[in-house]
Amino acid sequence: MDSRRRSYLAAAGSVVTGILAGCPGFLRPSDGPSGRNRTGTGVDGASLQLPETVENAYPQYQYDAANTGTVPDVSGPTGAVTSLFEFGRAGFTPSHRMGSPSLRDGRLYLTEGRIDGAGDGETFVYALDAVDGSRQWATMYRGTNAAGPTAVTDDLVLATVGEELVGLAATTGVEQWSFDRGVQSGITVDGDTVYVVGRADGSATLYSLSAADGSLDWQTPVDADTAPVTPAVADGTVYTGGNTLQAFDAATGETEWTADCIVTAPATVTGERVVVGSGTAVRVFDRADGTEQWSNGVETYGNQESPAVTNPPAVTDDTIYAVADRGLTALSLTGSQHRYTVEIGIDGTPVVADGFIYLFGRGQLTCRAAADGRTEWTYGTRQRTSPGGAAPVVGDNVAFFPAERLYAIAG
Repeated sequence: MDSRRRSYLAAAGSVVTGILAGCPGFLRPSDGPSGRNRTGTGVDGASLQLPETVENAYPQYQYDAANTGTVPDVSGPTGAVTSLFEFGRAGFTPSHRMGSPSLRDGRLYLTEGRIDGAGDGETFVYALDAVDGSRQWATMYRGTNAAGPTAVTDDLVLATVGEELVGLAATTGVEQWSFDRGVQSGITVDGDTVYVVGRADGSATLYSLSAADGSLDWQTPVDADTAPVTPAVADGTVYTGGNTLQAFDAATGETEWTADCIVTAPATVTGERVVVGSGTAVRVFDRADGTEQWSNGVETYGNQESPAVTNPPAVTDDTIYAVADRGLTALSLTGSQHRYTVEIGIDGTPVVADGFIYLFGRGQLTCRAAADGRTEWTYGTRQRTSPGGAAPVVGDNVAFFPAERLYAIAG
């Protein structure tokens, strides 16, 4: 990236006039499309025990390298809920968006894209206190308003800024390295290695990088005509694709197998299976050789002519949760048994924690019981858009939803 595009903001505790500001403390809940917020027991911040810290880690998109979207040993907000804080610019515009956050050591890391008053693009990478939303540091990049996901390691924050992957010091936000190969996918971190898919000279390519310094270990072509999906990694194999589902050796990039499957959502790996959204169906493949085990169509409530499953399903030990055109469908992992479909009125990427599903879409944040899809709580917002592919982060008694603003809900 041309260094003239970069401008760094002050580090920890800085306040920058005219850009986003955190909004710590209690906020009056924003009116949603129906003009109110709803929970089963009412929004009542005064009666809730708010977290003093958020100790669990949520290191990357869909929680882990396998994209399972299932958070172990964590109970998110249920029952009565309140706004812990909101972070973002007042007065939404279509060009304004937040990327999927990551969480570690009580800090939340995320990107925000916007257009400034002169019509120029800006992307900010932020570190926020996960309890009160106060900004710990901010780093700005000029020339793009794209806001991609982040991932966090022991000492680095990885972020996609436009089509560039950058590694920033987690404590200060100072850039340590950058990788500019037309990155178009999300970030997958497995141990000391980072996997992303980019597009150079019109061809999709899977890259394996050192997380420490961004150096390239290997690269290999990906069969994808459209935007490639975020890789999934498990037990030494990387899964990605587009026109087909492909499995690559994580150490060398050599192809292990290819399956005939149009991939419309990032793969999810669990046990001996690879779960893929493919148009209006969920398809499950054997990890060993790519043999298809079963497929099942999902019920939709919207435009059935477009690919329905475009966000990765969340997968537990025995159930797949897929969202397609405003419907939430639960399928058994082993035999494609249809457990339920409920209309939820939004599209979104599901995340499961302690028997509840968290997701968001235009104007709405929601929590549903994983057992039957019933509504636990719904929180209305003034947001007009929902960034494609963005996903919530669930912590101890708190959930974070990146939309036109970042919403932190506690309960």
